[in-house]
Amino acid sequence: METVTCLHGFSQFGESWEEVTSLVGGDRRWLAPDLEAHTPAGAVAEVVGLWDGLGIATSHLVGYSQGGRVALLTALAHPERVRSLVVIGAHAGLEGEERRRRRAEDLALADRIEREGIDWFAAYWASRPLFVGLARRGPAFLARLDAMRRRNRPAHLAACLRGLGAGATPPFWDRLGEIRCPTLVVAGAEDGRYLAFAQRLCEAIPAAGLAVVPRAGHAVHLERPEAFAALLAEHLAAHCRPA
Repeated sequence: METVTCLHGFSQFGESWEEVTSLVGGDRRWLAPDLEAHTPAGAVAEVVGLWDGLGIATSHLVGYSQGGRVALLTALAHPERVRSLVVIGAHAGLEGEERRRRRAEDLALADRIEREGIDWFAAYWASRPLFVGLARRGPAFLARLDAMRRRNRPAHLAACLRGLGAGATPPFWDRLGEIRCPTLVVAGAEDGRYLAFAQRLCEAIPAAGLAVVPRAGHAVHLERPEAFAALLAEHLAAHCRPA
């Protein structure tokens, strides 16, 4: 039985993958850990430590947004452990002035989360334009997402922003050519900024293909789970070992 490990985005938990994993199904072992690390190296070590603890030699690896960066870094640091790779709404680090600006924004947000608390953060994060597409899922789904966000500890979120955020992670675009496993890069058609990142990832990773999901924004697997599950099922079927 092959293993598929799914890495959540900032402020989420492993349970955010439950809908997708139930749709894909199959004779697979699914892992969706709640990541606790606050640095890129620490997050990679956490993923590999999970595999080591469970006696898993190799795994397919799926990551969304912040989890997508961790998945890319894991594939670079431990290529022998990653059978295939899928990333959603991801990039390989910001650069130049954009990184400096994002770093300042992340540090300010970290300070405010510690000052204002989790209720303020949950409302603020849900209101960001990046997540407007989630409203299509209806109020009950949004309420579940909100409840999940409110389970976070302010200190944990602040530490993630300071050490693992998009502004904190050093860019590693120049290393992506080292990734040799089959890779699927997914972006929502309505997420223009990350669609550009996805195209750049595909140009840099030798064995990468691009899937653009219509009527979806940043969180493709949450906005259109059936569409993403179909892509993931096809990818896994193509890259699983013969029985």
